[in-house]
Amino acid sequence: MKNIINYEANIDCFAMHRNVKLNALYEQRASDYDGKPWITVFIPTYKRYDLFKEALKSVMRQKPVDFQWDILVVDNEPYEGTPNAVEEYIRTLSDITIRYFRNTTNLRPGDNFNRGIYLARGEWVMMLHDDDLLFPNSLEKMGRAIRFLEKQDKKPLGGIAAQYQCFLHDPEQPHGNDTMFRQVENLVLNEPMSWRFYKLTHAKVLFTGHPGGNIPSIGTTYRRDAVLEVGGFNDDFGISADLILFYCLENKFSVYSTLEPYGFYRFGINTMVKKESTYKTIKAGFDFREYVYNKNIFHKLWGWLFRSAHYYFFTEAVLNQRKIGSRKFIRFSDYASIYDKKPNKFFYKHIYKHGVLNAYNKIKRWEVKRLEKRARQEGLVKKNEEYFS
Repeated sequence: MKNIINYEANIDCFAMHRNVKLNALYEQRASDYDGKPWITVFIPTYKRYDLFKEALKSVMRQKPVDFQWDILVVDNEPYEGTPNAVEEYIRTLSDITIRYFRNTTNLRPGDNFNRGIYLARGEWVMMLHDDDLLFPNSLEKMGRAIRFLEKQDKKPLGGIAAQYQCFLHDPEQPHGNDTMFRQVENLVLNEPMSWRFYKLTHAKVLFTGHPGGNIPSIGTTYRRDAVLEVGGFNDDFGISADLILFYCLENKFSVYSTLEPYGFYRFGINTMVKKESTYKTIKAGFDFREYVYNKNIFHKLWGWLFRSAHYYFFTEAVLNQRKIGSRKFIRFSDYASIYDKKPNKFFYKHIYKHGVLNAYNKIKRWEVKRLEKRARQEGLVKKNEEYFS
């Protein structure tokens, strides 16, 4: 099986939408804003005013930090000269640093992400989808994480994927989770900073079948110049374009993931609960692994040994995630057209899961503990903060 797509080809995806007119509709500077932001919080949005409003409020609730930051909103609803609800709401806000843009033509999601990365004034770009929420101290923690992780590798830091707290959204009771939100946020605010970070490398896909990284939202933060250098989000790669961006960043930059959540992921209203999206996710993962297996002779041998185990492990994780937002029964056989060979039960359980995968996870846990130890040695942990395992 051979995949003709070169996922690591350096294609300038920013050039794909340069012919689409962008309308700069509003800009405001806070009274204490006195320079170039270090971090830009970027919210791409499209026809979800009520949810966008909640997302933006979660940004405005951020704890005070010791660096300059701003907010960037790129609205993907085609502009025809009339303000929409998002613009009208933004114009009612006071004393925040925010810029609002609106496309003339609806762009693909990844192209709109690229537009925001390009427009950002900050050295770093923190992403937040318009249906998700940041914890009140996410900006503070990300700033501390960047400063720490920038010193840990010879490669420059390219990005930090943020984990999230998933919750099921019920459109008939849109405020049904408000109490839970406040309880979790209060808990997070009273907990010490976690210095547990997971380094993402190309080895992850060979051992777990997953490219690595996470959805580009809920605090996931990129070095702007790094994303520009590797070409940005490539929507031609389909539903896994965000994960493949992390893989491409790993060629030239160090990339990490937090092991604590930085916000709430709203599951149940997005496309990921749809069966066709599940199919696309499983197929995209399979296609990308086929590309990796064909990179060299060693990878081909690895794919021959672990192709079935990778498919089963990855697919099982995707289906378990989908069950959170869908009560429909899901079977592996529904996706047999992608790959229909099940791994040998003994091989899968004892050789792959208890052997190869377990060994890989032990190495990653050791790496996490080593970073924790460095944070302690640098005096980043107060005496009363015991977040170490």
